[in-house]
Amino acid sequence: MKKKTTFGLLGLAAAGAGAAGGWTALGNYLYGQCMLPRARGPQEKEANPVQEEGRAWARRREGFREAGIQALDGLLLWAAVVPGAADCHRWAVCVHGYCDTYEAMGAIAKGYHDRGWNVLLPDQRGHGRSEGDYVGWGYDERLDLVGWCNYIVRRDPEAEIVLHGVSMGAASVLMATGGALPRQVKAAVSDCAYTTIEAEMRHMLNNWVDRPAGLPLPQGLLFAALRKAALRRAGFDLRDAAPIRAAAQSKTPTLFIHGVEDRFVPAAMMGRLYQAARCPKSFLWVPGAGHAQAVGTDQKLYWGAVEGFLRKHMDKQE
Repeated sequence: MKKKTTFGLLGLAAAGAGAAGGWTALGNYLYGQCMLPRARGPQEKEANPVQEEGRAWARRREGFREAGIQALDGLLLWAAVVPGAADCHRWAVCVHGYCDTYEAMGAIAKGYHDRGWNVLLPDQRGHGRSEGDYVGWGYDERLDLVGWCNYIVRRDPEAEIVLHGVSMGAASVLMATGGALPRQVKAAVSDCAYTTIEAEMRHMLNNWVDRPAGLPLPQGLLFAALRKAALRRAGFDLRDAAPIRAAAQSKTPTLFIHGVEDRFVPAAMMGRLYQAARCPKSFLWVPGAGHAQAVGTDQKLYWGAVEGFLRKHMDKQE
């Protein structure tokens, strides 16, 4: 997910909110800032060498295959597939966050691949090679993940699947576990997910947006304008992008991970998600990790927790 959002024209849009059409103009402006996919800036660097190396590994795509499916709404979605060890039926579906591509999951995907697993790395809708002109913040993406799971199962009926997402990818994973999934999905890992996109948007608007001095812009008003624009233009209610409600309905064993120093998706959100979850669950706090940095901050701690959790919940019961 993007680390900072700057609304350089926000004052102009908000100033017109009292005039005819101003409310729609404000909503459209916010929609453009929050709902339209963006490419990762070429100058952006990873926070640590582990994730930098993982991105480079994914970018090289050595031994990778390409895969494609059609989403329920007709979009063509793309993924990279990394075959695992011979006769291995374990699959990790590694799901990236906002403003990025499958490359962002390189360090995590490489970790699974080094352990012999098969890996599927989708570009989420609107990102990379996948079609789409808006970001669903996990709402539409949850159904795309079901499609990718079905893709795996058609090719490997003996598959055992873990869904592993980071940031918006983790929100997509949690949203997927709140609905029907193939029985081959055995576990999920949610790394720095938000509770609801409404709570996250309000946090962003309150803490990460440059506001014109002297102009009152309450976060509730801004979110209401954005929500109305999303209903009109994307056809869904942003309040339905609520991983915390999905977690309460999930039966999929889930490991919740969050960096203690995460200021973009507040670390306290993980505690709320964990408390809401009614599935078999565990959690890991990663000291010193900022947003989406946990795997590279302490590899030993991260993979120790992931491996322990998956041994418990993915070993076949004879």
